[in-house]
Amino acid sequence: MVEIVREHDVLGFDRYPETVEAMLSQHDWEDQLNKLRVGTVLTFSLTENRNEQYVSYVVDQLQDGTKVFLIRPAWLNKGYDFKVCVEGWDETANPAPSHSEIYSDLYWKREQDDADSFEALCKAVMDIHQGESPTAVLDKYGETFDFSVGRTPEALLKPLPWLFIEQDIRYWNYTGRNMTIELVEELYDNQPLSELSLELQELGAIHETPLAIPNQ
Repeated sequence: MVEIVREHDVLGFDRYPETVEAMLSQHDWEDQLNKLRVGTVLTFSLTENRNEQYVSYVVDQLQDGTKVFLIRPAWLNKGYDFKVCVEGWDETANPAPSHSEIYSDLYWKREQDDADSFEALCKAVMDIHQGESPTAVLDKYGETFDFSVGRTPEALLKPLPWLFIEQDIRYWNYTGRNMTIELVEELYDNQPLSELSLELQELGAIHETPLAIPNQ
Protein backbone atom coordinates (compact mmCIF):
# COMPACT_ATOMS: atom_id res chain seq x y z
CA MET A 1 0.00 0.00 0.00
CA VAL A 2 1.18 3.53 -0.73
CA GLU A 3 -0.03 6.64 1.05
CA ILE A 4 -1.45 9.23 -1.34
CA VAL A 5 -0.38 12.72 -0.30
CA ARG A 6 -2.31 14.64 -2.93
CA GLU A 7 -5.02 13.89 -5.47
CA HIS A 8 -5.34 15.71 -8.80
CA ASP A 9 -8.49 15.82 -10.87
CA VAL A 10 -6.82 17.28 -13.93
CA LEU A 11 -6.45 14.49 -16.45
CA GLY A 12 -8.96 12.98 -18.80
CA PHE A 13 -8.58 11.09 -22.02
CA ASP A 14 -7.22 13.62 -24.54
CA ARG A 15 -7.89 16.43 -22.06
CA TYR A 16 -5.15 18.19 -20.14
CA PRO A 17 -4.72 21.28 -17.95
CA GLU A 18 -4.95 24.61 -19.74
CA THR A 19 -1.19 25.26 -19.60
CA VAL A 20 -0.48 21.86 -21.14
CA GLU A 21 -3.10 22.35 -23.84
CA ALA A 22 -1.42 25.66 -24.72
CA MET A 23 1.93 23.91 -25.16
CA LEU A 24 0.44 21.07 -27.21
CA SER A 25 -1.31 23.53 -29.52
CA GLN A 26 2.07 24.91 -30.62
CA HIS A 27 2.90 21.71 -32.48
CA ASP A 28 1.29 20.13 -35.52
CA TRP A 29 0.71 16.56 -34.32
CA GLU A 30 0.78 14.11 -37.21
CA ASP A 31 0.70 11.24 -34.70
CA GLN A 32 -2.15 11.73 -32.22
CA LEU A 33 -0.89 8.82 -30.08
CA ASN A 34 2.37 10.71 -29.58
CA LYS A 35 0.33 13.75 -28.51
CA LEU A 36 -1.35 11.62 -25.82
CA ARG A 37 1.91 10.49 -24.26
CA VAL A 38 3.56 13.93 -24.48
CA GLY A 39 0.49 15.57 -22.96
CA THR A 40 0.59 13.08 -20.08
CA VAL A 41 4.30 13.67 -19.43
CA LEU A 42 3.86 17.46 -19.54
CA THR A 43 1.00 17.24 -17.05
CA PHE A 44 3.12 15.27 -14.61
CA SER A 45 5.98 17.74 -15.06
CA LEU A 46 3.89 20.84 -14.37
CA THR A 47 1.69 19.58 -11.53
CA GLU A 48 4.07 17.60 -9.33
CA ASN A 49 6.44 19.05 -6.75
CA ARG A 50 10.01 17.80 -6.61
CA ASN A 51 9.73 16.36 -3.12
CA GLU A 52 6.19 15.00 -3.48
CA GLN A 53 5.41 11.29 -3.15
CA TYR A 54 2.90 9.68 -3.89
CA VAL A 55 0.22 11.56 -5.88
CA SER A 56 -2.81 10.35 -7.80
CA TYR A 57 -4.69 11.60 -10.84
CA VAL A 58 -8.38 10.83 -11.32
CA VAL A 59 -8.72 10.20 -15.06
CA ASP A 60 -12.16 8.66 -15.51
CA GLN A 61 -15.05 7.07 -13.67
CA LEU A 62 -17.58 4.32 -14.25
CA GLN A 63 -21.29 5.09 -14.44
CA ASP A 64 -21.71 4.29 -10.73
CA GLY A 65 -18.97 6.77 -9.78
CA THR A 66 -16.17 4.21 -9.38
CA LYS A 67 -12.87 6.02 -10.01
CA VAL A 68 -10.18 5.18 -12.54
CA PHE A 69 -6.97 6.79 -11.31
CA LEU A 70 -3.21 6.88 -11.78
CA ILE A 71 -0.59 6.72 -9.03
CA ARG A 72 2.76 8.45 -9.46
CA PRO A 73 5.44 7.33 -9.14
CA ALA A 74 4.94 3.64 -9.84
CA TRP A 75 6.43 1.12 -7.45
CA LEU A 76 9.70 0.81 -9.40
CA ASN A 77 9.93 4.62 -9.67
CA LYS A 78 11.29 4.67 -13.21
CA GLY A 79 11.04 8.15 -14.71
CA TYR A 80 7.51 9.02 -15.83
CA ASP A 81 6.15 5.55 -15.11
CA PHE A 82 2.77 5.32 -13.36
CA LYS A 83 0.34 2.72 -12.05
CA VAL A 84 -3.21 2.50 -13.43
CA CYS A 85 -5.84 1.67 -10.79
CA VAL A 86 -9.59 1.05 -10.72
CA GLU A 87 -11.52 1.11 -7.46
CA GLY A 88 -12.84 -2.36 -6.69
CA TRP A 89 -10.68 -4.16 -9.24
CA ASP A 90 -9.46 -6.33 -6.36
CA GLU A 91 -9.28 -6.11 -2.57
CA THR A 92 -5.94 -4.27 -2.36
CA ALA A 93 -5.62 -0.62 -1.33
CA ASN A 94 -4.23 0.32 -4.76
CA PRO A 95 -6.17 -1.98 -7.11
CA ALA A 96 -4.22 -2.10 -10.37
CA PRO A 97 -5.44 -4.20 -13.33
CA SER A 98 -2.70 -6.41 -14.71
CA HIS A 99 -2.51 -7.28 -18.37
CA SER A 100 -2.98 -10.98 -17.59
CA GLU A 101 -6.15 -10.22 -15.62
CA ILE A 102 -7.61 -8.30 -18.55
CA TYR A 103 -6.63 -11.04 -21.00
CA SER A 104 -8.11 -13.66 -18.66
CA ASP A 105 -11.41 -11.80 -18.54
CA LEU A 106 -11.50 -11.67 -22.33
CA TYR A 107 -10.70 -15.39 -22.50
CA TRP A 108 -13.59 -16.37 -20.22
CA LYS A 109 -16.00 -14.17 -22.17
CA ARG A 110 -14.84 -15.85 -25.37
CA GLU A 111 -15.35 -19.31 -23.93
CA GLN A 112 -18.68 -18.81 -22.17
CA ASP A 113 -20.55 -15.92 -23.77
CA ASP A 114 -22.04 -14.80 -27.05
CA ALA A 115 -19.57 -14.74 -29.97
CA ASP A 116 -20.88 -11.45 -31.37
CA SER A 117 -20.50 -9.77 -27.97
CA PHE A 118 -16.94 -11.04 -27.66
CA GLU A 119 -16.05 -9.86 -31.17
CA ALA A 120 -17.46 -6.40 -30.41
CA LEU A 121 -15.48 -6.19 -27.16
CA CYS A 122 -12.24 -7.09 -28.94
CA LYS A 123 -12.95 -4.47 -31.60
CA ALA A 124 -13.52 -1.93 -28.82
CA VAL A 125 -10.12 -2.82 -27.30
CA MET A 126 -8.46 -2.49 -30.70
CA ASP A 127 -10.11 0.89 -31.32
CA ILE A 128 -8.80 2.16 -27.97
CA HIS A 129 -5.37 0.86 -28.97
CA GLN A 130 -5.64 3.03 -32.09
CA GLY A 131 -6.44 6.11 -30.01
CA GLU A 132 -10.24 6.21 -29.58
CA SER A 133 -11.67 7.05 -26.17
CA PRO A 134 -13.46 4.48 -23.98
CA THR A 135 -16.60 6.65 -24.10
CA ALA A 136 -16.59 6.56 -27.90
CA VAL A 137 -16.18 2.78 -28.12
CA LEU A 138 -18.82 2.17 -25.45
CA ASP A 139 -21.22 4.30 -27.50
CA LYS A 140 -20.24 2.39 -30.66
CA TYR A 141 -20.37 -1.18 -29.35
CA GLY A 142 -22.26 -1.05 -26.06
CA GLU A 143 -25.59 -2.27 -27.44
CA THR A 144 -23.85 -5.43 -28.71
CA PHE A 145 -22.42 -6.36 -25.30
CA ASP A 146 -24.36 -9.18 -23.64
CA PHE A 147 -22.07 -10.88 -21.13
CA SER A 148 -22.77 -13.18 -18.20
CA VAL A 149 -19.22 -13.74 -16.91
CA GLY A 150 -16.23 -11.67 -15.86
CA ARG A 151 -16.08 -7.96 -15.10
CA THR A 152 -18.34 -5.37 -16.69
CA PRO A 153 -17.17 -4.15 -20.13
CA GLU A 154 -16.92 -0.61 -18.78
CA ALA A 155 -14.52 -1.71 -16.02
CA LEU A 156 -12.34 -3.43 -18.62
CA LEU A 157 -12.30 -0.64 -21.19
CA LYS A 158 -11.91 2.57 -19.17
CA PRO A 159 -8.42 1.83 -17.75
CA LEU A 160 -7.13 0.59 -21.12
CA PRO A 161 -6.04 3.88 -22.75
CA TRP A 162 -3.89 4.63 -19.71
CA LEU A 163 -2.30 1.19 -19.78
CA PHE A 164 -1.46 1.83 -23.44
CA ILE A 165 -0.08 5.33 -22.71
CA GLU A 166 2.01 3.95 -19.83
CA GLN A 167 3.58 1.45 -22.24
CA ASP A 168 4.20 4.23 -24.78
CA ILE A 169 6.06 6.25 -22.15
CA ARG A 170 8.04 3.37 -20.68
CA TYR A 171 9.16 2.07 -24.10
CA TRP A 172 9.40 5.49 -25.76
CA ASN A 173 11.32 4.53 -28.92
CA TYR A 174 10.28 0.90 -29.15
CA THR A 175 7.03 -1.03 -29.47
CA GLY A 176 5.09 0.80 -26.74
CA ARG A 177 1.40 0.03 -26.80
CA ASN A 178 1.84 -2.72 -29.38
CA MET A 179 3.26 -4.90 -26.61
CA THR A 180 -0.16 -5.01 -24.95
CA ILE A 181 -2.38 -5.77 -27.95
CA GLU A 182 -0.88 -8.95 -29.41
CA LEU A 183 -2.61 -11.36 -27.04
CA VAL A 184 -5.96 -9.64 -27.62
CA GLU A 185 -5.50 -10.26 -31.34
CA GLU A 186 -4.68 -13.90 -30.65
CA LEU A 187 -7.81 -14.28 -28.53
CA TYR A 188 -9.82 -12.59 -31.27
CA ASP A 189 -8.36 -15.08 -33.79
CA ASN A 190 -9.67 -17.90 -31.56
CA GLN A 191 -6.30 -19.40 -30.66
CA PRO A 192 -6.69 -22.13 -28.01
CA LEU A 193 -5.48 -21.59 -24.46
CA SER A 194 -2.65 -24.10 -25.00
CA GLU A 195 -1.13 -21.77 -27.61
CA LEU A 196 -1.50 -18.56 -25.59
CA SER A 197 1.18 -17.09 -23.32
CA LEU A 198 -1.39 -16.46 -20.63
CA GLU A 199 -1.31 -16.97 -16.87
CA LEU A 200 -5.04 -17.50 -16.55
CA GLN A 201 -6.92 -15.92 -13.65
CA GLU A 202 -9.67 -18.21 -12.40
CA LEU A 203 -13.18 -17.08 -13.18
CA GLY A 204 -14.26 -17.54 -9.56
CA ALA A 205 -11.63 -15.02 -8.43
CA ILE A 206 -12.94 -12.49 -10.95
CA HIS A 207 -16.50 -12.98 -9.76
CA GLU A 208 -15.49 -12.19 -6.19
CA THR A 209 -14.57 -8.61 -7.16
CA PRO A 210 -17.02 -5.68 -6.91
CA LEU A 211 -16.63 -5.01 -10.65
CA ALA A 212 -17.93 -8.42 -11.70
CA ILE A 213 -21.09 -8.58 -13.78
CA PRO A 214 -23.98 -8.74 -11.26
CA ASN A 215 -25.75 -11.95 -10.23
CA GLN A 216 -22.76 -14.28 -10.52
